[in-house]
Amino acid sequence: MEKKKFIPYVIALLFVAFVTGCGCGGGDEGPVLVSIEVSPANPSIPLGASQQFTATGIFSDRTTLDITEAVTWSSSDASVATVSNTDGSKGLTTSGAAGSTTVVATSGDVSGKTTLTVTGAALVSIAISPPNPSIALGTTQQFKATGTYTDGSTRDITSEVTWNSGTATVATISNTEGSKGLASSQAVGQTSIAAASGEKSASTSLTVTAAELVSIAVTPADPSVNKGMTQQFIATGTFTDHSTQDLTASAVWSSSDPSVALISNIPGSQGLASALLPGTIVVTANSGSVSGSTSMTVTDVVLVSIAVTPSYKIAGFGTTIQYTATGTYSDHSTKNITTLVTWTSSDTSIATISNAPGTKGLVTTDHKVGNTTIMATLGSVSGSALLVDP
Repeated sequence: MEKKKFIPYVIALLFVAFVTGCGCGGGDEGPVLVSIEVSPANPSIPLGASQQFTATGIFSDRTTLDITEAVTWSSSDASVATVSNTDGSKGLTTSGAAGSTTVVATSGDVSGKTTLTVTGAALVSIAISPPNPSIALGTTQQFKATGTYTDGSTRDITSEVTWNSGTATVATISNTEGSKGLASSQAVGQTSIAAASGEKSASTSLTVTAAELVSIAVTPADPSVNKGMTQQFIATGTFTDHSTQDLTASAVWSSSDPSVALISNIPGSQGLASALLPGTIVVTANSGSVSGSTSMTVTDVVLVSIAVTPSYKIAGFGTTIQYTATGTYSDHSTKNITTLVTWTSSDTSIATISNAPGTKGLVTTDHKVGNTTIMATLGSVSGSALLVDP
């Protein structure tokens, strides 16, 4: 204690010692200490906190004096709270456990007392973790709230606090038992996430980024392709927001054995596999760190013939007809090869036929009357049908 502050307490100590210890109480010897008032009266503090008590002496002449530093302090239950008798901190109690104790200030045969109640530790602050996370649209983030108390302890209070999202259109956060603190993304953006308990609160920010690619499915699954034929694969990406997207043109394609089958990464033909030799390969589509794959078996059979249907058709001007090419192989198997063959019309003034993706084999008749042969060719094998425009 500073010297100037300590002098009044020394004077008070000497004064109290004189008026209580002289044994006289006569009028000429000065006022006598009659009682001591301890304040504050009957306070309550949380575990881990402290309380400064003050002792006020009341004398026979009705004067009062702060005698906090002059009295002797005691606690009836030191396990609940201890009280200091050290100069400069006299009357300062330190809580030790929940409960009640009597705090007494004594000077000679005069004393005063009050009751101190120590309650359970009180919440001082809240910390939210993880701090400032970022998640992809369609995903969730579990937040945790940790409370720090007056006794220095910490505790998980995730299920006890009230959670709030500043911008619910970006992310909502649950207050439902069993899922408290679970944030669910709704849209790209940023929102504040807060946890509150009584007057204590804390907050952090949550950033929602664009949906991220989760998986790639390669179709068709496990096809069998004859040697010399091609197979178009499709890569479909699934994202964190459960949306899907055709990634065939943007994925990087690979074959586990290029001697068995090659797969194209050339613009316009990405994902197109060419069967070269009998065997089985793994076809993979990659996009960043995400990939998907399937197997493809190349069989040692050759195309024997092609059947074009309808084999004979009469159609007037302006009619469209979809032709189909069916290949028969050396193992007697058949396959629809409409999209694999090259289509031609022997007289395009009578009818034209498409080789464009999505419309392969589609004939459109022209204004000229006559006959034309519709032909489907793959390698050295071809098949034909007759179209009559009357």
